[in-house]
Amino acid sequence: MQRSETKGKQKAKEMPASGNYGTNSYLKNKSASPRLPREYERTPRAAPHAALRQARPTTTEASFARTRPSAHSPGSDSKSQWPELKKSVGACPVSAPRFQGVGLEAEVQELLQQIVPTAESELAVNRLAQAIKYLLSSTLPEAEVLGFASADVSRGKAFAVAVPDVDIVINVDPIALAKRLAVRSAKGNGKGNDTDLRKLQKSAIRICTDKLVSAGGFKFRRSAFRGDEPKVTLLAPLELGIFPDAVALDLSVNSVAPLQSAALITECGHIDLRAKELIGLVRRWAKDRGICHNPKGHFSPHMWGLLAIYFLQVASDENPVLPPLEEFRAISGLLEGQSHTAAQQQKARRTTREEGKMQTSAKLLQSFFRFYAEFDWQQEAVCTRLGKRGSPALTLPIHIIMSEDGSTTVGPSLEDPFKPSVNLGACMTAWSFQRLKEEVLRARELLSQEVSVTKLLEPWTPEAYPEEAGAPDEDAEQ
Repeated sequence: MQRSETKGKQKAKEMPASGNYGTNSYLKNKSASPRLPREYERTPRAAPHAALRQARPTTTEASFARTRPSAHSPGSDSKSQWPELKKSVGACPVSAPRFQGVGLEAEVQELLQQIVPTAESELAVNRLAQAIKYLLSSTLPEAEVLGFASADVSRGKAFAVAVPDVDIVINVDPIALAKRLAVRSAKGNGKGNDTDLRKLQKSAIRICTDKLVSAGGFKFRRSAFRGDEPKVTLLAPLELGIFPDAVALDLSVNSVAPLQSAALITECGHIDLRAKELIGLVRRWAKDRGICHNPKGHFSPHMWGLLAIYFLQVASDENPVLPPLEEFRAISGLLEGQSHTAAQQQKARRTTREEGKMQTSAKLLQSFFRFYAEFDWQQEAVCTRLGKRGSPALTLPIHIIMSEDGSTTVGPSLEDPFKPSVNLGACMTAWSFQRLKEEVLRARELLSQEVSVTKLLEPWTPEAYPEEAGAPDEDAEQ
């Protein structure tokens, strides 16, 4: 019996490599990696033939095996063929949503029911965070893993991989993380004395990504290491049994932006539910129209949320929907140098109660696009911290955009409420700035005619814009 098993192992070693995503390598990684707890498995551990059926590549995996070059093939350049690989993977057409209701009000309410994160989505994201914590337990046992869902992850959306609706944040004490990385560097004959927090984040993300890809079956999509908070985009595998389809997620280490964004949206919902709804509507519109992918130079979903909050603060002088962030109960403690009494913080809730007969979320969406279609981006700054209109503060850097012909223009000034000296609009390029203004004008015209929301959310196609379609999407820095 032992001879036959040995002979079978030798025969398996002689089999040619089938690529990183082939069936053989998948089974090899599956057997070498720790098993997930039973609550994370898609099927119970049963007969061997059931495991083999589960290990067969899906349609997406099969396309990976055909298009991705083997790591052992001579002269293969996986980096040069990566754009072609991305095109073959994203072959899942997503059309604009259809509605049963008639009229703008009915369609907006129906859309809100679709995009608001459900209890099932939040539970699934929490299970995903627990599964990631389990997979990383041998690498970072002291890590705390948090999951955030900004939309209903069970529904397909345009650009769902480029701009995921799920954020996974791994929180680790920097001192403990530095010690662990120093040990790993020492074993690898590295210096082991690098304590820079930014480099610690990048190193930790690489380690976590390698572990999740090799042991958990996650698929790597892109890295974003040039921003203030580095992150990677991964695809959670079906084998976890958590989602019915592969779900994209942004993975970061010791990042505060997802927490700040979630706290802002939650607090806005407590003050006025329409504020939370407007943020969700604007973010969904920006995603479907392809203008919220930050590596392309667009505003991120968090930044679009800040634009919606600022509009609700200053659009009405008499009865604003939202007060300045300084008066937010849960946010004021996170702002630099802010300390308010409970009476001042409760003013935020009294403001909207006086305005009971107000605009609906659909009307606010129309007003939002009218407001920014006439907005003077060169002279006015978006400052949600103070919640009042005015020019950029002296401490806020002015972003100058240079076009291809050498001409310059002043870019948007969007103050980070948690870091007032940071201009979030510095991500803008000449092309993305032009796209922003075009899309806002398009939305204003469509909603002024009260056309169907289906037309408003018609997914943007990059074929019509070759300049942006060919722009670099991934960071060269690794």
